[in-house]
Amino acid sequence: MMLKQLEIQGFKSFPDKVKIRFDAGVTGIVGPNGSGKSNLSDAVRWVLGETSSRQLRASGKMEQVIFGGASRRSPMGFASVRLTLDNRDHVLDLAADEAVIGRKYYRSGESEYTINGQVCRLRDVYELLLDTGIGRDGYSVIGQGRIAEIVSAKSLERREIFEEACGIAKYRYRKTEAERRLAAAGENLERLRDILGELEARVGPLERDSAKAKQFLALSAQRKTLELTLWSDTIRQAKEAIRCCMRDYETAQAQYQQYDQQAAAAEQEAEEIRIQAQQLTIAVERLNGDIRSITDAISGSASRIAVLENDILRNEQEAVSLRSQLAAGVQDSVAAAEELQRRRAEAQALAQSAQTLAQQADELSAQLEQLSGQRDESGARQDQVRGALSALAEQRTQAQVDAAAARAASEAAAQRLHMLDAVLEQDEAAAASARQELADTRQYLTSRVEEEKKLANICAGLALKCQARQQALDQADAEEQRLNRSLDAARQRLSVLQELEKNMDGYQQSVKSVMQAAHAGRLRGIIGPVSGILQVEPGCEVAIETALGGALQYIVVENESAAKAAIALLRSDRAGRATFLPLDTVQPGVFRGTVPAGAKLASSLVKAEPKYQNIVSNLLGRILVVEEIHGASRVARELGYRSRVVTMDGQVINAGGSFTGGSVQRSAGLFTRRQELEALRVQAARLQKECVAAGEDTDVCKQQLEVLAAQRTAADSEQRTAESDRVRAEAECKRLQSVLAAAEAALAQHRQERESLAQSQTQQAKVQQAAEQQMEQLDKRQQELAQQLRQLDEGQTEFLARHSQLTEALGAKKLELLARQKDTELAHAQICAMEQQAGEAAARQQDLNKTLQELASRSEDCRRQIGEIQQAKAENQTRIEAREAEIRQHTQSRLLCQQKETAALSRARAAAESREDAGREMSRLAERRAAAETEYDQMAAKLWEEYQLTAAQAEEQCIPFENPAILRTQLAEVRGKIRALGSVNLAAVEEYQALRQRYDTLRTQVEDVEASKAELTRMIGTLSAQMRSIFTASFREIDQQFGRIFAELFGGGEAHLLLEDEQDVLSCGIGIQVAPPGKVIKSLEALSGGEQALVAISIYFAILAVNPAPFCILDEIEAALDDANIQRFAQYLRRISDKTQFIVITHRRGTMEAANVLYGVTMQEDGISKLLKLDLEQVDVTLVS
Repeated sequence: MMLKQLEIQGFKSFPDKVKIRFDAGVTGIVGPNGSGKSNLSDAVRWVLGETSSRQLRASGKMEQVIFGGASRRSPMGFASVRLTLDNRDHVLDLAADEAVIGRKYYRSGESEYTINGQVCRLRDVYELLLDTGIGRDGYSVIGQGRIAEIVSAKSLERREIFEEACGIAKYRYRKTEAERRLAAAGENLERLRDILGELEARVGPLERDSAKAKQFLALSAQRKTLELTLWSDTIRQAKEAIRCCMRDYETAQAQYQQYDQQAAAAEQEAEEIRIQAQQLTIAVERLNGDIRSITDAISGSASRIAVLENDILRNEQEAVSLRSQLAAGVQDSVAAAEELQRRRAEAQALAQSAQTLAQQADELSAQLEQLSGQRDESGARQDQVRGALSALAEQRTQAQVDAAAARAASEAAAQRLHMLDAVLEQDEAAAASARQELADTRQYLTSRVEEEKKLANICAGLALKCQARQQALDQADAEEQRLNRSLDAARQRLSVLQELEKNMDGYQQSVKSVMQAAHAGRLRGIIGPVSGILQVEPGCEVAIETALGGALQYIVVENESAAKAAIALLRSDRAGRATFLPLDTVQPGVFRGTVPAGAKLASSLVKAEPKYQNIVSNLLGRILVVEEIHGASRVARELGYRSRVVTMDGQVINAGGSFTGGSVQRSAGLFTRRQELEALRVQAARLQKECVAAGEDTDVCKQQLEVLAAQRTAADSEQRTAESDRVRAEAECKRLQSVLAAAEAALAQHRQERESLAQSQTQQAKVQQAAEQQMEQLDKRQQELAQQLRQLDEGQTEFLARHSQLTEALGAKKLELLARQKDTELAHAQICAMEQQAGEAAARQQDLNKTLQELASRSEDCRRQIGEIQQAKAENQTRIEAREAEIRQHTQSRLLCQQKETAALSRARAAAESREDAGREMSRLAERRAAAETEYDQMAAKLWEEYQLTAAQAEEQCIPFENPAILRTQLAEVRGKIRALGSVNLAAVEEYQALRQRYDTLRTQVEDVEASKAELTRMIGTLSAQMRSIFTASFREIDQQFGRIFAELFGGGEAHLLLEDEQDVLSCGIGIQVAPPGKVIKSLEALSGGEQALVAISIYFAILAVNPAPFCILDEIEAALDDANIQRFAQYLRRISDKTQFIVITHRRGTMEAANVLYGVTMQEDGISKLLKLDLEQVDVTLVS
């Protein structure tokens, strides 16, 4: 046997299907670290049945042997490995020449093993490979780093590999199985002996009871024959008397059925009409709900319209105020424009006058120059004097001009100061007014902001309250709907159960027929089924229903006559058979003995009226009830299996020891149904109250929500009003700030101008004073010079007068010109101030116009919203009218339905009355017929109750006779013999036969188990002896081979294997003693790593020498050896490869050289292993796939 092929798919780093074919000799597998070489040995170990994921380097989870994906490959869903072995020598117990062992594992945790394609168990694989060396616990696969464990393991842990090598693993497996079976046989034998001892105590008494019962049965058969003969004769005599009443009864019955059909049809019609009326009522309620919703919407729209109209009124009031301000501003602007025009005309006139004066001054200057030229012709002295006078005159003129200019400037400044004082008063008043108005507006804005915040908080609070109330309303509505659904479901279930109860569903047809006849008045004295007279304790329904069984449908009647009449009715109607319990004939049942602990009489678990106590006692007085089946078994055993025992869940131990049980439908029983009916009635009443309370809660929540919604609408309106007031106040603040800034700027400018004018006035006063002083001085000097000049030239008087005249005229003109210039400058300054005021007034008018436009836009928006709301209101009103019309229509239809329903019910009552009359007639006929059938019914009922035979069946069992009196005498004798027997256990015959058969069977089983136990004990001893013999011989041979191979691989030295306890060779530990050349070793730990590996390899080769494995997979077992030892290892491996096939995973060159074929493992793609095959004999490289 050898390994032919290994097929891998999805296992660890091999996602693709890879088939590796192996030949005899040595096959090497090489590759870099992490390429996936060791995954091949893991795959072989895994397919051979390894169940420990840690042994497979899988981190404790078996699903990690499945390919987990790479950067370009997704994970796989399963791992599959198939191992093909050459079985031509039939080492494996298979008929085929090849053995293919497969294993597949899915991520879901499912796993399957196969042998030659047939699904099998792990145990099958394990047993197939026992003692071959290649099993799960074999030594054919040595994993990476595991070779050293042979040396480092404890002595007891080495036994596993040595037992497999010695060939006793199969025997140990069989011994373990035999020991397990022996333990099971011992337990089974003990259990059988306990049961047998219990049965032995019951066989003797039961055998006596069985003989007595057989005698009773023989006498009972004789009595039955005699009674049947007598009763059949009585029935034959009474049968003819019955037929005469049948025809009249059938006629009355036909009338009754006709009236019944008419009543049922009328009731059905009334029910359909009532359903239609209910549907119309629901539709009316729905329409009323729609009307309430629309009305709520209309009421909300009215408050919204009022808010919008209030906004429009406020906007119009503000617009009127703004328009009055705008009109006043227009009037002021017109007056200011007229004043500006007048001032501009005055300034223009002043400019023209100044121009004229300038021309006149120029003319006078020219005349003065001409006169001065004429004067130049005078003498030097005169020239000097005249020059001095002229200079003085010019100086005086200049001083006069300066004084006049200063005076004019001072007067203009005084006038301008006076005007500026008035302007400053106006500016200060305007600024104060603007400040006050701005402060008021800011205060108003602050109040509006606070009010808006307050209203926002109120709105938020109301929104939260509305949300909370809406949630409460939703919850209340949902609770109401849930309760309504529950109530509807309970009512529906109640209606179904009531209908079932009314129709007596679950009762036999015969019971239904009797009860219908009783309700129709055809029968009298009918009380009802047994289930109707009993009240069962809660939780005991199943037990009582099981205890009663078919007796649930027994009919309780007042007396014997009522029972006979009912039986006659069933016979005539061919309605089946029923059992009746007359109150005057039923005898009580008595439990003889003591009730065991933990048990109760079934009769104590029900309640009934005192007149029914005999019936309750008769049916339930001898039946015991316990909690569960184990307690029932105990109680039945204490009572000797003489009484019937029932558990609370419906399991039964019958008298005689038979068991009846299984699952029970808890909703199928009559008591259970009645209990459910009562519970549903209580539940429906409770749900009705809860629905009413929930409806009230819903209404309260709706009212609260409506109130909150109205409050929220009002608060929203107030908030919007406050917001618009705030916006207007902010705009007014901005306008007033700009007005105040302009007023303060103008005030500052005018104050600065006033200060400048005051300084200029002071300066001009000083200039005027200086000029006047200079004029006085010049006048004195001029007088002196004039005196001198008069003295020099009296003739120059005229010249001087003319010169003086021109000089004065010229001075006057210059003064007048200067005054005109000052007036012109003052007029221009006034014009600039007025133009600035006109610009400010225009900007103010523009702001007012913009504010008016905004107010008009908001008012128009409010009017548009009012129109939309009014339109929606009109539409809602139309919808309300349509709903009201539908309500009126539905109301009229409902009234018609009620009228029709009343008529149908009237017809139904009339038909029911006629039916009752027919029923009474049938009852009268039935009583008359019952009187005629009394004898027949008594015999027929007695015949059935005693022997469950019909009259025809009884006639078949009759015996011929001549005199009935003789038959009665014989019957009395038989009954006396039966009474003499006393109490008889009729079930003893069958119980004895069953018990005897069971006793004999158990006796045989005990004998078989004892024989099997002895055989297993003998087999265990034989296996132990064989194992001891085989293990001892094989161990000695392995020890010899170990010493030889050790010396060969180490180049000398000694080595031995030792049994720690030779008296217990099957369980003792195995020790190792080695002595390398030139060394004394007391402990294996003193060896180097390479030496320990070589010792382990020596042991491994020794095992292979004694018991060669078909193939071996060695994963880097020589990794710790040096080159010299590698050469020895490779040479020895090559030498023994003719007996064992080797697959070697290695990194060492020497080992590679010993291989016939090399497989290279590489990772061309991250996480995915690939194989390359190198045939060293042909030097051919092939990619394996």
